[in-house]
Amino acid sequence: MELNNLRALLYQLIHPWHWLTYGQNTSAVGLIVLVFYTLYTRRMMLIAQQTRRGELYPVLILQHTEVAGGCLEFSIVNVGGGPLLNAFEWGLQVSGQFKLGDTYLERPAHIDPHFVGTMVGESRLNLNSTIDGSELRVLQVIEGSDSVGGRHQFCILRSLVGPGKYEHAVRMVHPVEFFPFWRRVVWKGQEWRGRIKLIWSRERK
Repeated sequence: MELNNLRALLYQLIHPWHWLTYGQNTSAVGLIVLVFYTLYTRRMMLIAQQTRRGELYPVLILQHTEVAGGCLEFSIVNVGGGPLLNAFEWGLQVSGQFKLGDTYLERPAHIDPHFVGTMVGESRLNLNSTIDGSELRVLQVIEGSDSVGGRHQFCILRSLVGPGKYEHAVRMVHPVEFFPFWRRVVWKGQEWRGRIKLIWSRERK
């Protein structure tokens, strides 16, 4: 008897459409339909969120750098669909262990920011930094908000690799309101970790 039951169960697992046709399994059919509908709805929501981000979020890129007359010139362009409002720029020296992450960096209280204006689509921002070769690694941050108050940061990590030669690592950080709950929790943990690293890096330099 047990062998017959095992065979029947195996047959149903291999031929799921067979047992779904029975009237007593309509609840199972409804559950499967509900699962597929939920997955479809979730996908449509993600597409809508990505479209909204594309329309609202600024996206900054480092287009050009040039060393001239003891200054390092930066050319930054907003290629995103949204503006970066009330943008400020600040920077500080960091240690060799500091790396850019995916979280916001909090400006140290002793660092004064400089207002750089608003960057709309395709607008360009030119910055000049005095250099003397003694600053091995420097972090520069441009931060502002989008049209609905979301906070954005564009981070540039500059490393001296030779006389008058620099390498740049960049990172754009956006809000995470649309992330699932567990990803927001992980992001918050990374944000606090980034803050601690920045403080530790500043104290060691």
